[in-house]
Amino acid sequence: MKKSFSLLLTISFGAVLFFGCARKSEDGDMDVKPRAVVKVAVAHLGSIDRFVSSTGTFEVLRDERIKSTIAGKVQKVFVLEGDSVRKGQVIVTIVSQESYAAIEGAAQLVNEAATNAEKTQAEEALHLAETTAAIAKISAPFSGSTVHRFVTEGELVSQGSDLVEIIDPSTEYFAANIPIDEVSSIRIGELAVVTISGMTSLPMRGTIQAITPATDLNSQSVEVRIILRSIPSKVASGTFGNVRIETGVEKSVVLIPRQAVYHDDELDRYFVWRIQGDSLALMTQVHVGLEDSSDFEITSGIKQGDFVATVGGYGLPDSTDVKVE
Repeated sequence: MKKSFSLLLTISFGAVLFFGCARKSEDGDMDVKPRAVVKVAVAHLGSIDRFVSSTGTFEVLRDERIKSTIAGKVQKVFVLEGDSVRKGQVIVTIVSQESYAAIEGAAQLVNEAATNAEKTQAEEALHLAETTAAIAKISAPFSGSTVHRFVTEGELVSQGSDLVEIIDPSTEYFAANIPIDEVSSIRIGELAVVTISGMTSLPMRGTIQAITPATDLNSQSVEVRIILRSIPSKVASGTFGNVRIETGVEKSVVLIPRQAVYHDDELDRYFVWRIQGDSLALMTQVHVGLEDSSDFEITSGIKQGDFVATVGGYGLPDSTDVKVE
């Protein structure tokens, strides 16, 4: 990992006092000054992946809000959030506004009946209204899962009111938001790896299926659709994730371990301690290119075959005598 230089000057000053000051022995001779012990690695040629990293969300291609076909009263809702549905399955029934009014009117006559004859006649009217009521049966247009239920039984709805939202999990994909200046480096068909923070059972692998031609001016990004080979059922639409898109491989580049590279946060520069002659640590500015979990590509500052400190270098003043372990 890159390391901060925010306290480097203070640490280095203390190190100078420790490593740079010799002391006299009782007979007046100078003691041999102590040397810092470091571990080293050699800068070598190797290959490193080129990639684009970004964030995005899981989306579905098939997502539909099922709407009421008539105005009336919700009679029954057969699904809850999370329920699976089959294509053609009845999910909501609605009594038409006219039938609901007829039923309510007949029920009121039953309540207001003064004689047995009036009550019998009103009950027959109520039974007729209920058995001849126009009821709309709202069915699922495709198989999928219920993600939202917008109505409850007994609720009055208008024509076109939202009833239930259904998605088709088999059409789920990852919508990556790629910065404009990096879009040109990716291609349809390239491999991508998606991870979700806190979910250790991942990553999920897939390929780029489409690159949206439109640009989001607010985020200065372009949406890239990634089709994944498999998505765990616990990953819901709208879940936030991270993506790494592999765009190629750089070969024959100078690589050193990540732990050998230090970053000066104030100057925004990278440094290493280059070991010269097996005994001298030189603080050397480097320019880094690509990186992965284990290595940095070094584009300038050191060359193939140079030794760099991987342990014990941090905080040493420039040109410190060291002992390589």
